Amino acid sequence: DWSVLWSRGGIAAGTALVVWLLTGWPMAGAAAAAMALVVPVLLAARRDREQSLEQIDALAAWAEMLRDTIASHAGLHQAIAVTASVAPEPIRAEVRALARRAERVPLSRALRSFAADVGDPLADLIVAALVIADERQAQQLTDLLSDVARSAREHSAMRLRIETGRARTYASSQALVGITFGLAVVLIAFSPEFLDPYDTFAGQVVLGIIGALFAGAMWGLVKLGRPVEAPRLLAGVEGSAA
Repeated sequence: DWSVLWSRGGIAAGTALVVWLLTGWPMAGAAAAAMALVVPVLLAARRDREQSLEQIDALAAWAEMLRDTIASHAGLHQAIAVTASVAPEPIRAEVRALARRAERVPLSRALRSFAADVGDPLADLIVAALVIADERQAQQLTDLLSDVARSAREHSAMRLRIETGRARTYASSQALVGITFGLAVVLIAFSPEFLDPYDTFAGQVVLGIIGALFAGAMWGLVKLGRPVEAPRLLAGVEGSAA
């Protein structure tokens, strides 16, 4: 999104200018600009992981809703329509769109469109089970949905354990960055003569290397924090499902 890029670029440029004017060091401004660009990406990666976990839980809960509704002798079309209004919030809009499509087009096509909208491997598993049930009149759909929901719960628990471990790493990194920048501010404010070596050309080169290392470390956290995308079963059918 160009508006986001322009916004982040303006914030980075403004941060660089302010830090340069306050310290008199161009490399400090460049390092501050790099940090201003990396930090929002790091926060966005964390939000993406949280949303992915919420979506997995929602898909598991919806699979259980379908299982319970079908177990009460409801048909597949009826089960989808009934759960559309009570589906978990992260996927409610997609389930409602599925229910509307199922009234106009064949259910298997509507289900594939749902899988494309959600874009999650777990949604592909649920859709595959439902398509088989719709096209081949599977008799054990409730058991199959139970297995899918159980697998989703286990996957969500595993991801939560991973996220807990990452949280400790992020907390340590944030503490280290906060202490480092806090010390720099204290030295600039109360003991500027201690930082006089950075006024030289060699000092600026060293400061640039330090800033690059910090920015690189933050970018490494971004790369490590992004969830690995599992291959999708229905990745090649979006075009026909549209």
